[in-house]
Amino acid sequence: MAITDFITNLFKAQPKKEQRGLSLSSIFPDSTSLDTDKAITLTSVWCAIRLLSESVSSLPCSVYTKQPNGDKIEDSNNRIYNLIKYRPNNYQNKITFFEYIMMSICTSGNSYVQILRDGSGKPIQLIPISPDDVTVVINEGELFYQTDGAGVLDAADMLHFKTLTDNGIDGISPIDQCKNALNWGLSVEEFGSTFFKNGAKPSSVLATDRALSEQAIERLKNSFSNTYSQLKNSNSTIILEEGLTFKPISISPEQAQFLSSRQFSIEEVARIFNVPPHMLKDLSKSSFNNIEMQSQEFVTYTLMPYLTRIENEMNYKLFRTNEIGKTFIEFNVNGLLRGDVKTRNEAYKTAITNGYMSINEVRQKENLNSIEGGDKHFMQMNMTTIEKIGEDAV
Repeated sequence: MAITDFITNLFKAQPKKEQRGLSLSSIFPDSTSLDTDKAITLTSVWCAIRLLSESVSSLPCSVYTKQPNGDKIEDSNNRIYNLIKYRPNNYQNKITFFEYIMMSICTSGNSYVQILRDGSGKPIQLIPISPDDVTVVINEGELFYQTDGAGVLDAADMLHFKTLTDNGIDGISPIDQCKNALNWGLSVEEFGSTFFKNGAKPSSVLATDRALSEQAIERLKNSFSNTYSQLKNSNSTIILEEGLTFKPISISPEQAQFLSSRQFSIEEVARIFNVPPHMLKDLSKSSFNNIEMQSQEFVTYTLMPYLTRIENEMNYKLFRTNEIGKTFIEFNVNGLLRGDVKTRNEAYKTAITNGYMSINEVRQKENLNSIEGGDKHFMQMNMTTIEKIGEDAV
């Protein structure tokens, strides 16, 4: 109820009506549907999707070939090396390409990329297609993709990245699946906006037990509209006339729970996208000790499932049959798994003194250039094998 209407009704004799209060539940909309454009206006949803998209797109990604001894080397001569590492198509670089893939996965649950090939079957471009423009079709046990612009595509010519699926074909949209919780969060935001913008309440009012003239009421309404309708005047003292007395206006407990409701909304979004709350800028339950552990869990339990899905789909459809298992695409997450400087130095010291890493290998992980003689492996001289100890005793 607007404050001007409140004042009008206060001094007019009206029939008794049911008392109603403004509460969060009274403004909740029907949660039967929620579109993506509206969902991402919720700041925590936007933050979660942006975090996932930028985290995946910024990871180093390349093509590797497995050697007979088990080592892997970067294969810069491979025909799809430049597509994956630098420029997937004529209008996108690697960053914007993977950002779009993750954005589609996080909103619709599916991301589609058409594989353009030359006459020999070599992939020459990877073209993202909007999930709204793709329909999955199964015909006689074969999978096809009906697109609005590219016609019908065979499954071998379409990269299909998806989230959890209940039929093995289409991914489930996190936004559609959790629309009730997201609608609740949007309602909390709408409640706050309405409460502070249109319902900015003054700290007090003055009342009278006698009737006011229509002229006095109209003047009073105009005074409120011009002086107290903005949030910046919400704590101003109200000056009235005609023998009015002072009465304070309090905020109901339901309205006061607004801040705690917003906090809970962030936690709900964190659960939906499996993101640590501190990465959505909620530090209420974080400490210096657990933030580092949560950050590593973010890589292991949040990013790795997405990365594995993307790698597997690309490895299966971008390489020839005789290359599968030998040549592969892989994201490098080592940079995200590194601990603080002290922890890394202690781990490197152990690696060097025990001989399973060289100085140059350590320098490479720290993004430093190699040094002369740094490829040698070292071992402590006071270490030997159990057999050797027995021989020395004899």
